[in-house]
Amino acid sequence: MNKLVSFLKTKKVKAVAAVSAIAGSSAAVQAADYTAQIGTAVTEGSGNVTAVIAGVIGVAILGFGVGKMLGWFGR
Repeated sequence: MNKLVSFLKTKKVKAVAAVSAIAGSSAAVQAADYTAQIGTAVTEGSGNVTAVIAGVIGVAILGFGVGKMLGWFGR
């Protein structure tokens, strides 16, 4: 019985190692396919951040300018 248990354990370890090696190699191949898409997303994301920063600064400038104009008209 002990021989059977040890035989099954060694087969199980070999099977798990083979499955994990196959899964790891296929994951590496799939990850290489997305590098161009990731680069495009990074470029678009940085463009969006730039647009948001410009919008916030523009709103701040308009708010400051309107406040100054109302203060000047109130004199």
